[in-house]
Amino acid sequence: MGGMTKREGAQRILDAHATRSKVKGRIVIGSIVIALLSLGVGWLSRWEFGVATLLACGLLFQYAIERMETIVDASIANGLKAMGWSSDTELDEATLENIRAVAQR
Repeated sequence: MGGMTKREGAQRILDAHATRSKVKGRIVIGSIVIALLSLGVGWLSRWEFGVATLLACGLLFQYAIERMETIVDASIANGLKAMGWSSDTELDEATLENIRAVAQR
């Protein structure tokens, strides 16, 4: 990512911010799917297998969520670095408006 321009950095921040908001909705959907899968396994076999399915899928889902959050945070940090801003910059609405203005140039 060495030669990223300010505009590319701003677009990267905006994309990562949009991804972060999508992840929250997918957490709910994923949790429902895991619960239904576990209930199905427990109903078709023994309840212990349903609990084991819930635990195993839950751990894998938790790992995937943490990994995605790490990637999004790194993407935002790289975008801020490309723009010459501090990586501690908080992404409030005013800051995002400035970033959108840079991305549209």
